[in-house]
Amino acid sequence: MQNWAAPVIAVVGFTLFILCCLSFDTLEYQEIGINYSWISETIEDRTYSAGRYYIGIGNQFIKFPRVVNNMYFGDEFSQGTVVDGPAMQSRTADGLTVRLEVSFQYKLKPESLYHLYQTFGEEYQRILLRMAIEQLTTATTKHNAHDFFTNRTGLSQEMHSALDSHFQLHGFSEVPFFQLRTVKLPKDFEDSIQDTQVKEQEIKVAKAQQDQNRINYETTLIQAANQVKVLNQQAAAESASIYAQNNAYCRQYRLMQTLQVNGMAKVAEGAKWSPEELLEYIRIRAVREHPSEKTTVRI
Repeated sequence: MQNWAAPVIAVVGFTLFILCCLSFDTLEYQEIGINYSWISETIEDRTYSAGRYYIGIGNQFIKFPRVVNNMYFGDEFSQGTVVDGPAMQSRTADGLTVRLEVSFQYKLKPESLYHLYQTFGEEYQRILLRMAIEQLTTATTKHNAHDFFTNRTGLSQEMHSALDSHFQLHGFSEVPFFQLRTVKLPKDFEDSIQDTQVKEQEIKVAKAQQDQNRINYETTLIQAANQVKVLNQQAAAESASIYAQNNAYCRQYRLMQTLQVNGMAKVAEGAKWSPEELLEYIRIRAVREHPSEKTTVRI
């Protein structure tokens, strides 16, 4: 009995060791997972993060990415870019065909991982892709073609909000980032829009030139008004100067005449001259003081 006991014990011990090793499973740093039992075909309602866990015999992790995942729909892409589908095709509110090249990044919600697997299974990526196509093409039909030229930023934000809300509500995930890369409309429409934009730009340039001319004209008017003020001030100063000079001269002249009259009156009084004799004296004195070269005497 002792001859076969040792091998049996060894086999049993090795088997238990193998089973014990198989009872452990590991999640990498960029992974999260849920515990699946292939014996009972049940799933534990718990999300595991990175690490090594003892989960029991016959159990293994169903693994999901912890990081953000990228989805890209486009006709043009660089080498190495993973494309999930061609550019999305839809129609605008005014009936024009439009193709959208978009990309977005989604992230699974760890607390909803159990419900995600229960609802979509391991094909969740395909379901989320269809959700994205449905939401984005539906959002396109709410706007006319002109909006894609004049309000692309607003449309991008609206699409992002609609996609994130739908993924949060029905996709057990979130969309932190969204990019509306390219919008392709019928060539005739794009050409007409470009012509319209060129004309609008020309109108803006003309309006800017008009505003510049108006500013220059107003500046000229202000300068002219200031020059008029300066001229008025200079004229007023010159007028005041002339008035002051004339007033001084008149005062001086009146004073001199007053003094001469008083002097002549005293002379006439002292000499006892009659008015006729005084006038004759003044006449003789005027002739004497007048320059000889400017004097003409009638004989």
